[in-house]
Amino acid sequence: MLKISEQETVTLFYMGRSVLGFLLYPVYAFLVADTLIDTGTNRANIQFLSALKGKSIRKIVNTHHHEDHIGNNADVQEMFGIPIYAHRSALPYLEEPRLNNLRLYQRIVWDWPKKSKGTGIGDSIAMGNYNLEVINAPGHADDHICLYEPDKKWLFTGDLFCGTTFVYLRKDENYLQILETLKKLSELEIETIFCNLKGVVRNGKGALIKKISKMEQLRDDVLKLRDKGLSPESVRQEVLGREDSWNLITGGHYSKQNTIDSILSGKRPDRIT
Repeated sequence: MLKISEQETVTLFYMGRSVLGFLLYPVYAFLVADTLIDTGTNRANIQFLSALKGKSIRKIVNTHHHEDHIGNNADVQEMFGIPIYAHRSALPYLEEPRLNNLRLYQRIVWDWPKKSKGTGIGDSIAMGNYNLEVINAPGHADDHICLYEPDKKWLFTGDLFCGTTFVYLRKDENYLQILETLKKLSELEIETIFCNLKGVVRNGKGALIKKISKMEQLRDDVLKLRDKGLSPESVRQEVLGREDSWNLITGGHYSKQNTIDSILSGKRPDRIT
């Protein structure tokens, strides 16, 4: 399934696998002038490639190497004969996507991307008349980058923002690193966030600050309960409640307990009173 919309001269491609009318974990890709930011999932390959016909696309930028962001890299690269830019640490995954070692749920929802060829991105990148700053933004993935357009005050956050609430974490994510990265990003003047999960988020700076506040409060609550002697499982039950279907469907790869465990495994701040 694919839906297309326009916001502030940016074209949004909303795509995902539809099963019995239910869209399984959809994702956005964005077209800024002559540049695609991510290429989504190849579960929408035919519709996406059809939508790109007749457009002038000169490059692709991947925010990180995950399968739902590089899914159509190879076909778009071949279709237009264009380069792909990404963090240097992402390049081996573009060239051999099976390094990702996808779990069953990931293969069902997004499937394996085809192999593509990437180039390391610099500190900035031109997209038509726009010049976007490239910001290293680890936490969700070590090779994650965000893109900032200072004149328009646009921030393309990949999978780093994903809404103001925080409940679940992948096993390979780092909660405290995400928090520190969000703090760094919140120092920018941001009007609009373009998020690969949420799409367009207005008052982007305010949204980041709200998420940071909630994450800091959750961190503090977790550490207080740990100091009282509660087990990690009891802490999770106290602050986030029981596990739900996400834990079951993903085999524990995406869960509430991962959030708690990541907080507890990080460097501890000064004692919270």
